[in-house]
This record gives sequence, C-alpha cells and structure tokens, in this order.
Amino acid sequence: MMKLITWEMDRTHAPADPTERIKLTMALGAMVKKHMDSGQMKIWGMNPGGNHGFSVTDTDEKTTFAMIAQYIPHVKFKVEPMLSIDEVIETVKKMQPGK
Repeated sequence: MMKLITWEMDRTHAPADPTERIKLTMALGAMVKKHMDSGQMKIWGMNPGGNHGFSVTDTDEKTTFAMIAQYIPHVKFKVEPMLSIDEVIETVKKMQPGK
C-alpha cells in the first residue's frame, strides 16, 4: 500500500557550527538519494525553507520503519497509508447495492 510520509526537521539536534550542519545535511541528502535510487522512495520534496517536506513509498510497514528510523533524531515523521485511484474505485464498486 502506498504511504505518504510527511516530515519535519528537528533542529534541536542540529549542530550549532555551520560547517557541521552542512555535513549533516549532506549526509541526510545522501541517504535520501540512496532510498530514491533503490526505489524505496518514489518521490521526495522539501520546502524552500528547508524545514519540512514529504516523500511517497510503497514499501511494507517494516521496511518503511527501517528506512525512516535512519533519520531519527534529526527528522520527525508522520506516515499515512493512502489508496490509489484503482483501490478507491474497486472499493466503491463493492459498496454498491446488489454487488
């Protein structure tokens, strides 16, 4: 099942030193690229302010947890299961009387 993952940076764990913050940002970015290249993340985006964003995955719950756990404590997540349009249509068809 598809999942929408919304995320927010937890700045309480960010280094005060700008050079160290850049290194952390690059390390987190490399992890995102790895998850995108492997197909675990289908799409990823961040707002221009750099403090929150989203991703989409179709991995199972255990794989999703293992993926996002790598970003803790620097990022907070909310994971919401989503239905595709085909799943919605199939479910609604089954709800019709006489079916």
